[in-house]
Amino acid sequence: MPANHDSPSLTVRLVGALLSIIIFLVLAELVLAIIQPNLYHRNQFFPQNRDIDFPEVYQRDAQLMWRFRPSITTTSRLFSDLNYTINSSGMRGPEITEPRRGYRIVALGNSCTFGWGVAFEDTWARQLEIMLNEQLPDRGVEVINAGVPGYSSHQGKQYLKGELFSLEPDMVLVMLGFNDHYPAGRGKTDSEQKLDNALLIGAQNMLARLRLYRLIRKAFLSVSKDDAPARLDDLQSVKRVSLAEYFANLREIIRLCRENGVQPVLLLPPVASLENYFDGAISSFHRLHELYQNEMVRASQYETAALVDLQQKFDDHHTLFDNATNDPIHFNREGHRVAARAIAETVAPLIATQ
Repeated sequence: MPANHDSPSLTVRLVGALLSIIIFLVLAELVLAIIQPNLYHRNQFFPQNRDIDFPEVYQRDAQLMWRFRPSITTTSRLFSDLNYTINSSGMRGPEITEPRRGYRIVALGNSCTFGWGVAFEDTWARQLEIMLNEQLPDRGVEVINAGVPGYSSHQGKQYLKGELFSLEPDMVLVMLGFNDHYPAGRGKTDSEQKLDNALLIGAQNMLARLRLYRLIRKAFLSVSKDDAPARLDDLQSVKRVSLAEYFANLREIIRLCRENGVQPVLLLPPVASLENYFDGAISSFHRLHELYQNEMVRASQYETAALVDLQQKFDDHHTLFDNATNDPIHFNREGHRVAARAIAETVAPLIATQ
């Protein structure tokens, strides 16, 4: 039977279908840009999808669950409407100089290291750099801020092992623990979370920039039972990192540092004390956090690693948290300076003898 030359070829039909999809997406994005629907979906306790909250800031990661999008300057609800600059390495602050100069410190942590709600110059990592260079002017100290909001000790361990040693640090400061005792996503600990393969995650990170994709995803997650509200003072729920895992993660971080010729220093993560901010009230959250603090102390003793007791230093002050009732974790600029001074007291002598 002779071919029907009047019907379009398969290639033409495929091209037409592709163009139709592209036109639809462009029009949908334009309409949504005009309408500006609320695409925000509060999902911070579901660790596999941290990027759902703020895809302009985060992207998914096959090893770390989420990370910063590199080379961005952003103002986001997540960061108290301040301007934040993320360098090409996915860290807060200026570009990292290579090869390194002088003595290099990497600050490994979460939002309290990143500097949630404070300017870059006021973060404890930056203040520490200034203080150490004043005390040890011949060492040329550089402090790299590797804090990522929401990171647990599991993620910190993976981040250190997979990437941070390539920066050739002389010292690693470790402030992790706040997020470890948060309720686990889907009742699975961070180490049990199963992520998609890197190819699928890459596609999701590209689609996350589209308003239509985010709208569909929000609609789906809004009816999902996997995103139930979480209580931070719940002593019975499965935690992102158990007490035993937290202790083991800290020990492994110390061991990895020493195997790579790096000086590890643990920083006890402080919270707004009950005595100074809550008139000595009873708090399940504080009790839970104290259990994790105790495990950090135990890990430092077991491994004979340096420890800076920031909780003790913070307990001497009454003005380090702007709104302790709603947020007893993120300290203000004064808190960052108190932390920097306390850390400098411990690490300056260590640096001087290296």
